[in-house]
Amino acid sequence: MKEQRYGWRILGAFVVLVAAYMALAWLVLAPLGYYGTTEAPRFADPWIERTETLLQGGKLYTDVFTTTPPLVNFLLIPPALLARMTGYQNPGTTAAFMIYFSLFNLIVAYLLYFSAQDRARGYRWAMIFLLNPLTMGNSILRRQDESLIVVFFALALLFHVKKRHARSSIAMGLSLLIKLTGGMMIPVAFLNTWNWRYLIIPFIVFALVFAPFYLQAGEAAVFWDTSQEHTEHPFQFGGVSLGALWTKWQQGRYAGPILTVYSVGFIAGVLLLLGYIAWKPAGLLRDLALLISGVLLLSAKLHCGYFLFLVFALAPLVTEDRRLQIGYISFPLLALIADMYKWPIENFPVAMILMLSVYGLLIVTMVTARRQDRANAPDYLQAAASRRPISDG
Repeated sequence: MKEQRYGWRILGAFVVLVAAYMALAWLVLAPLGYYGTTEAPRFADPWIERTETLLQGGKLYTDVFTTTPPLVNFLLIPPALLARMTGYQNPGTTAAFMIYFSLFNLIVAYLLYFSAQDRARGYRWAMIFLLNPLTMGNSILRRQDESLIVVFFALALLFHVKKRHARSSIAMGLSLLIKLTGGMMIPVAFLNTWNWRYLIIPFIVFALVFAPFYLQAGEAAVFWDTSQEHTEHPFQFGGVSLGALWTKWQQGRYAGPILTVYSVGFIAGVLLLLGYIAWKPAGLLRDLALLISGVLLLSAKLHCGYFLFLVFALAPLVTEDRRLQIGYISFPLLALIADMYKWPIENFPVAMILMLSVYGLLIVTMVTARRQDRANAPDYLQAAASRRPISDG
């Protein structure tokens, strides 16, 4: 009975949060033109153009310019169908995507709930994830799609906890078909288990799904091409990274040299972090949070929604420590505000100051989480730190 109450409480909290954030979106941001006009809804990505192509029997990469992996475009068909029913007019069109992306947050919450060894702890994991300002803020206020990939992170975590490593690897492969950032979980899982499945299966899954698109579209399907902008690679300015905000503020001055420094630092930093994780593995979520933090701090391309990956990874680590909870709530909230200062306010100096605060809080939170008493850690986090291979069960 208690488990049923936990499930209903998670659902009730989700409904209340959706209502609150929808009210904030349409009473505060909509009048500022944040979601476009009634006749012309504003989206940062051409989701509708791609889904309309699919619905009309067209092909990705050839019939419509596509800079994302294939699976994410198919997952966006349901909200696009709802938007089509509204005649692609606001508020229905934008609201359809807001609610759809939020439903994936609910799925993540339930996956976290079932990942814990006891339901009371899982309930706290789910609730703190839902209550983080960025969770609903990204899906509703920013109506962005990062929750789609976090679902596959959470699914991989659930299977990993249950020692179903083949299934966990398949989930990681599917995450690569949403965004290439899904690959961050692969080396961490391998270095914590030395299970060969994590190095093989995700890439087989990716290749099997992607191969037909590549055979049909050729080079046009290579969405990670570093010679192009707005594709799936980190070697470009974007979002609220300090470099991106600086170049916006300075109207592109010194962009080339700054991007070179970022790119070199990103590669070196990620390799160093992976070496450290191999040397001192601390469990799947601790190490995943460490790697994600490094990627966020070092990447020239840092959209606000990317912090949702870290919000997910930290959720089980912060529920027993109030010090960690302060940082867990603060840095995503400041990132959300900084994103608003980037646009529509377009005050780049203030956005940079806010992001400096985000970086500082993130570092403090991660150092504290890394030093967290192992005795208070969930059992599976300690088990995952073992370097012994684990059978798939």
